Amino acid sequence: MRKLAFAKILCVLLALVMLGGCGGEKPQEKPRLELCSSMNKAFTELIAESFSKKSGVKVVVSYLPGGTQQQRFDYLRQHKFDIWLGGTSEEFYLADEQHILEPYLAKESYRVPAELRNRTGEWTSLYLSYIALLSNKNNLQAYGLYAPESWDELLANQLKDEIAMADFAQGGASFGMLTSIWQLRGREAALAYAAKLNAQNPDYTSGFGEAVDKVYIGKKTVAVVPLDYALLLETRHRHLFATVPKDANRNILTGAAIIKGAAHGQLARDFLDYLMSDEGAELLPKNGYHYMWHVKNYPYNDGRRELIGNVQVPVDDLSWTSTYKAEIIKKWTQAN
Repeated sequence: MRKLAFAKILCVLLALVMLGGCGGEKPQEKPRLELCSSMNKAFTELIAESFSKKSGVKVVVSYLPGGTQQQRFDYLRQHKFDIWLGGTSEEFYLADEQHILEPYLAKESYRVPAELRNRTGEWTSLYLSYIALLSNKNNLQAYGLYAPESWDELLANQLKDEIAMADFAQGGASFGMLTSIWQLRGREAALAYAAKLNAQNPDYTSGFGEAVDKVYIGKKTVAVVPLDYALLLETRHRHLFATVPKDANRNILTGAAIIKGAAHGQLARDFLDYLMSDEGAELLPKNGYHYMWHVKNYPYNDGRRELIGNVQVPVDDLSWTSTYKAEIIKKWTQAN
């Protein structure tokens, strides 16, 4: 009897353990991609949500904070992200020099023109813009000027103290202005131009958004900004007008890269493949962002060619524009 009672108790205990084990099982976690973005929030959320819906993968989004370039690189290292979205070609070049990036050639990369891609896959170019001049039409009319369409037109006497652009150290359109003029005109001619532009006393802002704000309210007349943003503002505000400097411009590339040692490497590769797919290439235009040109569509975009016309664009030497950025800026700003 004692043996039978003991056996019954043991069975009950085993049943309870099994039930407890079943009840304690956690549901399987959804696959997740850790993404760090330096793009604006609207673009980032649209891209993250569309990939998540397509793949069934949860995308956890963080944003790259401000600070020096090195502080931003250290942040990418320390937080173990899978993908960095929104970097520029110079930033990716320097990040690769510090062994932060994991090479991967996305499946559709071969369809991108050679001058717009990184051939060894350290980063993937996604979107293309150019340098634009955004002008306040009311101010131009008061000064008796047409909207400038070349860099030399910024030297008009009426535009002294009337030009705004992001600090060169921020990169983007303002630094692109500097390097494109330097590469197309040569060092001596570029520094001679820099001296004349410096005499115009440009207002260097913390970012191109601040430069735009000053033109919007009429405090300044012309801002140097990315073309996609300038065109968007022109469609929304009748007193703003965008032009494209034809004499020296630049391919402003925005892309994505896999972080070295990514915990979810296959998901990161899937993410890049998605953004380079036909569906990924049409994502932003289908959602109203018609001037965020995808590099994959570059050879076939007649609207882009009609809009910007024939502009002079150098093939950037990233080893120069990236590695010697501080020295280039110093020589430009000290020219007199």
